[in-house]
Amino acid sequence: MSIATPFGDNARSTCDIAPQLVLANLHADCSAAADLKQAVLDGLRHPVGYPDLAHASVPGDVVLFVFGKEVGDYEPITAAIVTYAQEAGITDRTFQFLLPHETLSPVVERLKQGIASLGEQAEVIVHQPHDQKANAFLTSTQENHAIILNRHLCDADLVVPIDVARSREGFGYFGPYSSIFPTYSDIDTQKRWNSPLFVTRIQRKKRRVAEVEEIRQLLGIVYNCLLVPARGGGYAAAIFGEATHVETEATRQLKQDWEPHLPSMAGVVIALITGGQAGQTWENAARALANVEHLVRPDGAIILATEIRQRPGVAMSQMAESLEFTDFEAQMRKSRHEDAAIALQFARTLAQCKVYVRTALPEVVMDDLDMIPVQSDDECRKICEHYRDVVIVHDAQNMSVRVADSTLSS
Repeated sequence: MSIATPFGDNARSTCDIAPQLVLANLHADCSAAADLKQAVLDGLRHPVGYPDLAHASVPGDVVLFVFGKEVGDYEPITAAIVTYAQEAGITDRTFQFLLPHETLSPVVERLKQGIASLGEQAEVIVHQPHDQKANAFLTSTQENHAIILNRHLCDADLVVPIDVARSREGFGYFGPYSSIFPTYSDIDTQKRWNSPLFVTRIQRKKRRVAEVEEIRQLLGIVYNCLLVPARGGGYAAAIFGEATHVETEATRQLKQDWEPHLPSMAGVVIALITGGQAGQTWENAARALANVEHLVRPDGAIILATEIRQRPGVAMSQMAESLEFTDFEAQMRKSRHEDAAIALQFARTLAQCKVYVRTALPEVVMDDLDMIPVQSDDECRKICEHYRDVVIVHDAQNMSVRVADSTLSS
């Protein structure tokens, strides 16, 4: 049985696996919207649970669209907003588009050209966490932490976050407004939130979710826009409107398309990371491992298929130096490296099972991380035959699989 499995930017594995060994071949049924601009435009025209922007704002208002760092495909979204503003006759508002600090200059320039028809008041802003003048003190949280946010977030009359819908139990998920905070806070706040314990410890995670919600209330945000992931990359839908309604509908669609059941645990899981080059990140790799590690028997393995080209960060490099997971976890408690939570997730998975990797990175990089490189389809086939039963998980960074006889999900 030859199974063709796409992964990475444009890679494909064709592995000959005996049919009796394939326990499940899991993939979502939702395909990408044929026209993302049109999907976003439809969402703006028909918001759920709240009036559209034309009726929720008045002339002279500053309307700020805030992009989550995972969105990536900004241009069709901004193009839809421009079209909506023109057809709704609300070009007498000021439109601002706030982007994460790592956004590349060519992307920013294209967006500036795309919004030029809205007039001189329309603006593309790249967040600067190190610049004190670019950020403002809002207030302090109930735990007495200073809330310092991008100045435009504090000054806007209407804030519209735009982010990718995620499973509530997923790696690094802190609620539907985590696209705003700490992404658009100052550098000191970002370092505080880099602690991996906020990702790996349930009580710490609840505290972070509560802080994000507290900030949402302080800013008076009522709108939200969540993009539902599609099979193979891209987005199947754009849900826009009142926050609670948007989250409810996004959760429904995720449960329908991205939360399959598995009859039992497997010897080996092939986890495929898709979504083009923008999706080939260490964070998505950690998210994929978190989504599938509970599907593998204690003596089993995961084959992670990706085209990550970026070398691992500081915390990932430190992971290879620790012999035991408990030692590394203790070391990471005080870490503030951006990839600390990612490294801790990799370490936790490696403590449970073997991890094989198909990647474009040099073999020595994988060896240093205590992961085993897979060079060919034939090697992949031999690994599957060794472990006997195989589960294939497409878009593993998005898939939240539940084992039928378990109450635990990824």
